[in-house]
Amino acid sequence: GSLQLGISGRWDSHVYLVKGADGLVLIDAGGGTDGEMIFENIRREGFDRKDIKALLLTHIHFDHSCGAAEIREKTGCKVYLSAKTKDLLETGTAEEAGLDRAIEQGVYPEWFEYRNCVVDEAINDGDVFEIAGLKFEAIGVEGHSPDSICYLVEIDGKRNLFAGDVLFYGGIVGLINAPGSTMDGYRQDLKKLANLNIDGLFPGHFLFTVTGGQRHINAAIEQCGKGAIPQTVGQYGVVF
Repeated sequence: GSLQLGISGRWDSHVYLVKGADGLVLIDAGGGTDGEMIFENIRREGFDRKDIKALLLTHIHFDHSCGAAEIREKTGCKVYLSAKTKDLLETGTAEEAGLDRAIEQGVYPEWFEYRNCVVDEAINDGDVFEIAGLKFEAIGVEGHSPDSICYLVEIDGKRNLFAGDVLFYGGIVGLINAPGSTMDGYRQDLKKLANLNIDGLFPGHFLFTVTGGQRHINAAIEQCGKGAIPQTVGQYGVVF
């Protein structure tokens, strides 16, 4: 799925489907306004949504997480999210999650719904787990949000990083005008992504690449080490 690629709902981040030997894994859930479009895309690619074993959320921001409840309900998959925001997704209110602020900023319409969802597995930095015959490593990188998790998985000898909104193609970072989004987080954690020899870099918005992903990561790390604020996603804008 993706709002930018025009293949699913208007408030959907990129939603990736990963095929393992024993089933399917979804990375992020979109905004939850047009879930059937995501399911139809899965069917059109020749897959069955009943084979989805898990939904890995990179962070709790609404365009990534509000579709989780419907996906869990209709597939029976397990939902994975950072331990830092597990309770917020399960039982938090829209105001506690910051939806009122996002509506005031014009990012979401007034009718946009914050949907709670059970979190089956709370993830912490450094966790390694297997799903659908694939081994994922969770790398916690604060900066875009306090709960951001990047998922590293090797498939057919290629090392792939699902980066959420931590960083983007071209070394752009995900610093935004929202509580918990800080340069302190980037200075503290972005170096965890150095020297990982990433082939495929799959961010939550904009372009992705199937080769040479590490150089985009290195560009972000280099920018964050300089004296000026690096290029950020806010300078380019996501059109919702």
